[in-house]
Amino acid sequence: MPASYRRTIACLSLCTALLGLGPRLLLAQQPDQAQMHQQMEMMTPMFGQMMAAMLQGTLTVLAQPETAEKLATFTKNYYDALLRKGFTREEALRLVSSVGLPLPGAPR
Repeated sequence: MPASYRRTIACLSLCTALLGLGPRLLLAQQPDQAQMHQQMEMMTPMFGQMMAAMLQGTLTVLAQPETAEKLATFTKNYYDALLRKGFTREEALRLVSSVGLPLPGAPR
């Protein structure tokens, strides 16, 4: 039997074996419901601490005078841009007021 033929048979045998074991290996790696629940329970306090730290950081930045200056500049630039685009003063004011603080990740 030629060497190339033996390599092809060996490769096919290996692929067949891997295809047969693949689903079992995947199932063995998936945690069950109890493990998932336990992992979520362990992560909950960490998420709370992260959210508190993010809020604290945001408040620290917002309390800085230079932040207020930047927000005022943004608001004025946004208002002026709306007027240039043809919005009335009332429409521009309503849009600018609806934006509030343009914070990343804030729902709109």
